[in-house]
Amino acid sequence: MKRAHFLQKVSSVIGNRTLPDQDDTSTRQNALATADLQTLMNKFIEEANAVKSETHLASDDEVALETVMQLLNNQTNNKYMSWDDGCLPIKNLEQRLDSADYLRYQSTIPRDTAKRTRAHIKLAEVSVGITGCNAALADTGSLVLESKPGQGRLSSLLPAIHIALITTDQIYPTMESYIKSQPEAGYRSSNLIIVTGPSRTAD
Repeated sequence: MKRAHFLQKVSSVIGNRTLPDQDDTSTRQNALATADLQTLMNKFIEEANAVKSETHLASDDEVALETVMQLLNNQTNNKYMSWDDGCLPIKNLEQRLDSADYLRYQSTIPRDTAKRTRAHIKLAEVSVGITGCNAALADTGSLVLESKPGQGRLSSLLPAIHIALITTDQIYPTMESYIKSQPEAGYRSSNLIIVTGPSRTAD
């Protein structure tokens, strides 16, 4: 596509739209900052669904496990990768999925070149990645994921389906409120990413 044609298409889509007024944005953020938990939950679900995420509510571990298994059942195989059990809100998830004949693949990649290649080939078979999250941002429907021991990046990056397990105390009104509450977040992990909706770039 030629540059001029591309710019013309962008211009036609944007039209006369303008950025939101700063005062309007601040008002919405302040309203969220003082919102109760139910309001934050509803806002997170609304925004997450708007960016094509799927949300499922679970009243306890058993309902959450049942939902995870239903999502796994919809895939072409029984293979998954995940954060370590101690980093997930569902207790003994690996053991319980193992008893239901689901196979967990280790997401650790060896340093040896030949072993790395074999590991990549093997992990390419995995259809689902299961993680927890460090924060869920109500104003954008985004997830904050920290990479550290037990919380590998591949579980959210490699599989086609990413299941993120979220607890209500992890929902923050905005990114600003999360940073204020967890100022050490950027220092305690090797990597911190913000995920908003499914990947659209086939990367």
